[in-house]
Amino acid sequence: MAIRASVLSRIAGALAAAALAACGEGGDTGDPDASSDSDADTDTDSDADTDSDADTDSDADTDTDSDVDTDSDADAGGDGGEPDTETGAECVDEDSDSWCLPFDCVDTDSSINPGQLEDADGGVDDDCDGLTDELDVPAPTMWAELWYSADTLLVYVELDAEDGTVVGFTSSAVTGLPWGHNLITMLEDGSLFGARLSDADDQTHFYHIAEPPRDGSPVTPTLLGTMPGGIMLEALYTDCDGRLYGMDTGVDVSSSTGNRLLRFTGDYLASDFSFIVVSDLEVADVADIDDMGPGIDADGEITDNPGFAIDSCDIYDFDYETGFGTLIATGGTWGIHALGGPLFTDGVSRLYVLSMDAELFEVDPITYAISGVLGTGPAVTTGLPGWTGLAGPLTDCISGFPE
Repeated sequence: MAIRASVLSRIAGALAAAALAACGEGGDTGDPDASSDSDADTDTDSDADTDSDADTDSDADTDTDSDVDTDSDADAGGDGGEPDTETGAECVDEDSDSWCLPFDCVDTDSSINPGQLEDADGGVDDDCDGLTDELDVPAPTMWAELWYSADTLLVYVELDAEDGTVVGFTSSAVTGLPWGHNLITMLEDGSLFGARLSDADDQTHFYHIAEPPRDGSPVTPTLLGTMPGGIMLEALYTDCDGRLYGMDTGVDVSSSTGNRLLRFTGDYLASDFSFIVVSDLEVADVADIDDMGPGIDADGEITDNPGFAIDSCDIYDFDYETGFGTLIATGGTWGIHALGGPLFTDGVSRLYVLSMDAELFEVDPITYAISGVLGTGPAVTTGLPGWTGLAGPLTDCISGFPE
């Protein structure tokens, strides 16, 4: 269960001591020296290298080329005017755009050919792919990275693509968000969708960060409004098909009464927070979880359901549809996320948890052993630096959720 700010402000010291006693500073390692090499790394000079090897197999092809071969034997002279090698026929390029029929679907207009990007508002098939006004957006490039937000900071965690260790933490000043427990997920386009469960009014305040900065630049999120009906959410989650979910904490954040898993059906980026109820978790054996993460199956592949969930240090292998799960480990506090093998050069999927003190740990998805501290995020002005969920890219997977 999440700890509310009003309680936190009165018993922060006692809370920290209790959580450390329950979880252990080094997860399940029991080794007091397990975190000795973390050095509380708060490096704010992370390069966020846009040519990282982490993208060796992420399918994040940013090529906007229409992928029509302009020089194949079946090209019918598509190079613009050269004879076809099969028939000897001359390609007649009427509009001099270097494309001929049948590949140029309108050979009297040089602005229409397979080499064009689609104009989503033009009303014509600009790129001759048989579709009109579809949005040509290159797939986002995915890196081995994690994100979270606490107090007035948005934090980018750069991971080493070779072994999954922490390269550094880079924090950006974030303005306009209320103080409270932070919920966060990464959308398919690489943007961040989040919310704050505000201590001041018990409302869930949504926000969106279209281009998360990796260089420490300050950011002003787009504020989207509050969850209707006063529904308090504790976690946000995106599945393999890009659908968004929220964990309804029910009547309060300390019990399972009223807990439900919700799926958003409206255009939430346009402040339409319509939803359906996927499951009633009030009678589930695991309820009131603090963060939802992808799972890793027996073959090491990423799954969206079942996944890994965390509730105040307890880590579960969790079926989001039924609400039933198995306690597999104890570590971290309120943040959890799994990253797929394509983000790493060794092809191995990895599971991470974040503690209340913003210490990052790795959890072995087979033995469930908890690593020592990989690194520690920056301090915050008010509250705990790890009072947040954890987010990152979701590599290609097949959804385990019902349609």
